[in-house]
Amino acid sequence: MAKSNNNDYDIGLEIAFASSAYRAAGLKTLKAHGQDDITREQYGILVLLSLGDGLYQTQIANILGKDRPNITRMIDILETKGLIRREKDTDNRRILKVFLTETGRKKAEKVKPLKERMNKAQCKDLSDEDIEILVTLLRKVRKNIAEEYKIEI
Repeated sequence: MAKSNNNDYDIGLEIAFASSAYRAAGLKTLKAHGQDDITREQYGILVLLSLGDGLYQTQIANILGKDRPNITRMIDILETKGLIRREKDTDNRRILKVFLTETGRKKAEKVKPLKERMNKAQCKDLSDEDIEILVTLLRKVRKNIAEEYKIEI
């Protein structure tokens, strides 16, 4: 476990280690199942849109913790591949919403079983109560960071 100089746990480092392990497992899983034609981050966008289509790019960036230029670049690539489409918002024509195409929806469906397998692996040996506590604590950490640094997450 990572500890800071005052012997308290370095929560940020622990979260970073867990996130790094999750990313590495995701890449390995995608590659092993022949789904490495787009990046793990691009799959993240597809899966996110499969849960709630018609998001703003800013929403996608905030949810995935990526900056707007990075998200714009990934969305450009996904649009070129025919996996998503952008439409002007009916209330504000200057803002674009992002939607899955049928091809994108099928691609997102292909990775759902892989994501479920990863979720099962990461929760191995955790009780339902452990998982509930972990999720609650991570949400509190995210909220605290957002409030302290005045960022939208």
